[in-house]
Formats: sequence, C-alpha cells, structure tokens
Amino acid sequence: MQALIIFFVELCLLRRPPQHLPASEVLLGIVLVTDLFTGMLVGMTASLSWLESFLQSLVEILLMMSALYLALRQLRLATRFVQSATALLGSGTLLGLLALLPLSLDPTGSDETDLAALGAFLLLSLVIWGILVTGHILRHSFSITLGQGAAIAIAFEIFAVTFVTSLFGGA
Repeated sequence: MQALIIFFVELCLLRRPPQHLPASEVLLGIVLVTDLFTGMLVGMTASLSWLESFLQSLVEILLMMSALYLALRQLRLATRFVQSATALLGSGTLLGLLALLPLSLDPTGSDETDLAALGAFLLLSLVIWGILVTGHILRHSFSITLGQGAAIAIAFEIFAVTFVTSLFGGA
C-alpha cells in the first residue's frame, strides 16, 4: 500500500507515467471508491450535503471515465484504459485530499480574510497542478505532448464543471 501511495505522489510530481501502474481492475475499483469518498469529503468541506457531494462526485467520475474510455477506444488504445483510469482517479484522490486544507479556510465565503485569500490561492494552485497532472497522464495515455494533454484537461474541466453545475445548481 505504501508503494502505491508513493507511486501516486511521484505521478503527481510528473516523475512516473501511468503505464508503470499494474493493469488491475481490482486496483481500479479500489481507487475509484477512494476517489468517490474523497470527492464527498471535498464537497462536504465546501458546505454541500453528503448526498449532494456523493452525487456530484459520482457524476464527475462517470463523465471522466466515459470520456477516457470513448477516446481511447476511438483511437484503438482501449488496452490503456485501466492504467489511465487508475492514474487519473489516484491522482484525483491525492489532490482532493490536499484540497481539504484550502477549502477549510473558506475561500469562497463572504468573509474577506487573509486566511480566505490564502485558501483561494492554494486552491487555485491545486487546480493548476491538477491540470498539469492530468495533462501528464493524458500525454502518456494518448502519446501526445504535455501541452496537448493540459489543453484537453482544461477543456474537460470546463465541460465537467458546466455540466455538474447545470445538474445540481450553482453550488
């Protein structure tokens, strides 16, 4: 387990590619559950109910996994799905856990404090880092450049936020 955590830290530091993960559906399932749980924690820290946090996290994961599978399948790279999905979910879990601290500083609240500003800055930094990590994973999954992977990550993030917001309201 410790080796797996170290792998995801190194993946988030752009030092390891997703293809170094085992192509294990069991591992994919475990990481999917941890990412779903982490998404719930992030949502609840951002003042959502546990049910709304769960549903938003579930929709986002389903959207990401569907898009990844369809794109890999279209390019005849479907054999890379398990490792790519595991990498995306595992890095998402790690970055989600790191987001709990800045979110606890209430960066989107009505109080304009120095701590809230620090929380907003840290949260923005994590979003940018997450885009780079996703770009890194997509680079290896689709044999593209990091810039192309990051551009796809930004486009997907905009789409996912818009879609989830339209389903659940402005929360």
